[in-house]
Amino acid sequence: MESAASILNKHGRGTLYFGVRPSDGEVVGQDVSEKTLRDVSQAFTNRIEPRVYPTVEHLVTEDGKSYIRATFSGDERPYACDGRYRIRSADEDLPMSQSMLRALMQEERYRRSPWDREASERPLEDVDEGELRRFVERGRERRRISFEHRSVEGTLSSLHLLTGGRLTNAAAVLFCPSVGVQLKMGVFKTRERTEALDVRLKSGTLFRLVDEAEYFIANNIRRRFVVTGKRTQDEIPEIPFEAIREALMNAYAHRIWYRPGYVQVDVYSDAVDIISPSWFIDGQDPDDHLAGVSSDSTTRNELLATTLFRSGDIESSGMGIRKIRDLCDRAGVRVGHEGRASFGTRLTFHRPDPFAGADGGEEGREGSGKVPARIIFEPLRQSGAR
Repeated sequence: MESAASILNKHGRGTLYFGVRPSDGEVVGQDVSEKTLRDVSQAFTNRIEPRVYPTVEHLVTEDGKSYIRATFSGDERPYACDGRYRIRSADEDLPMSQSMLRALMQEERYRRSPWDREASERPLEDVDEGELRRFVERGRERRRISFEHRSVEGTLSSLHLLTGGRLTNAAAVLFCPSVGVQLKMGVFKTRERTEALDVRLKSGTLFRLVDEAEYFIANNIRRRFVVTGKRTQDEIPEIPFEAIREALMNAYAHRIWYRPGYVQVDVYSDAVDIISPSWFIDGQDPDDHLAGVSSDSTTRNELLATTLFRSGDIESSGMGIRKIRDLCDRAGVRVGHEGRASFGTRLTFHRPDPFAGADGGEEGREGSGKVPARIIFEPLRQSGAR
């Protein structure tokens, strides 16, 4: 049962087999009766807290060997077995550290009472009214906000960003300059990060931080200039700016704000990384979003995401990643995978060399002999965090 609790703490769901050899998955068989099935079920409910109610099945192989499959799931982490908290790592059940246990308890608390809806300690006077006014203007242009800006308190109330007359955490994140650093940007000579050519730390409102990051990337990547006969030349960036902005907005909109951290932008000669200190919520597969299979819009920051949708700053219905995929497809960009790690998620735009086919032409397509830009989601390893 320790393995079941460990798997729940790591993945939120799992399957255990009885009568199957762990080393190679071969069914060796065991005696199975109604009492056996009942004992397995009761072991889950009696030894794991919070309680878990598995589906226990008696299965038989073609050659007549009986075995048991128990499938289980739960969304009330952390789970303890006989009072001990463990986490699954490879094929081991390791004792959970105090910091990890506190993080899981905090995550469960905010699952029940979302952080972005709670009252902020920031006073109303901290709101950047100019930022708020521009937000309303963008929303009115997109026909998603019907009212005009009147006052800070009146506008925030209309946006449902006040609770008991106080700013919500969502309002503070959006419209109050951050107290500490919330964006770190750098240009590095190599992936080893032993030589930084430029490093910048920024604070500000969410919108200001996204603007700063987008500007930084735009000024550190190449552009192709196309002569069209007009007074001005057309500029085609090696990475679509709209995809970059969508990725930055998503990094801020869906991150875990109640934990320390910042969004990080790293520019290399062959890639641009956008690093979020968070990850996809349990049950969501980024590959399904990229492929358009899933449009699950579940988010840990529903109020924050809904507000950003009203101004047109992010997509709705879980389509943000698909938008990045579509923009990159048109620019000759291939999409990789995303994974979850302890420190968050890294989104990598691989810069092409040579810079060709970025307009979606034949040169940038797979099989053309050229190396197109690529976009790859991958886990942020501890050794890569700075």
